Amino acid sequence: MVACKGYFDGASRGNPGPAGAGAWIEGPDGNCLWEAARPLGVRTNNEAEYEALLLLLEEVARRGLKELLVLGDSRLVICQMQGVWKIREERLRELADRARSLVRGRSVRYEWVPRERNARADRLSNRALDESGGGAGKTFSVSPEKSGLAVPEWLEPLGAPGEKPAADGGEPVVLESVEPHIYLARGSETYAVDTLHRACTCRGFLFRRACRHLRAALDREAAETRAAATPPEISVFGDVEEPSR
Repeated sequence: MVACKGYFDGASRGNPGPAGAGAWIEGPDGNCLWEAARPLGVRTNNEAEYEALLLLLEEVARRGLKELLVLGDSRLVICQMQGVWKIREERLRELADRARSLVRGRSVRYEWVPRERNARADRLSNRALDESGGGAGKTFSVSPEKSGLAVPEWLEPLGAPGEKPAADGGEPVVLESVEPHIYLARGSETYAVDTLHRACTCRGFLFRRACRHLRAALDREAAETRAAATPPEISVFGDVEEPSR
């Protein structure tokens, strides 16, 4: 039985075009030990896939994992790392050599999986791409306390309900309703909030799955629901006739 499984995926829009990498590690108990996203800048599809593999293996080396099953939906990367297919492109050969150096002395197996079994890594790679605006950037880890990476300000704890959150700059949340359950949260930046699906486009929600914009929108809807359910006050005295003069 393999102690851990590692999943990776790369996304490129344009081939070459803006690209992102995503990866995560599943522990023996099936829970996520670590996951991360890395904006890559302009890459081909194959380069993005290889760099996603490197993102995964860098964490494997950092953690000192000795045994790992690596899963990805890129047949080219998996078959080349298995030694089944030759690597003809020099750029890919360099990336493959880096990957092999990271796992030297470890027991690592590679296995291809269909895209539907790699949905989590695919989602991370696309989020990295969406958040980057097409440029390269730092790697964001969803489990910074485990990975040892510095925690960005917007990844700090939200705090208890009613407290002013430290994340996202602490600016007041100004909500504009654009349609049922959809809001624009305006500030130094504008984010879209979907209360029906409990989602927000800000970076805090992207990596923490919660943010003050969504919380403010949910609080607003809850208050509106309570107000609508409260019957209007009715006068028990009826109309009062003015006295004749």
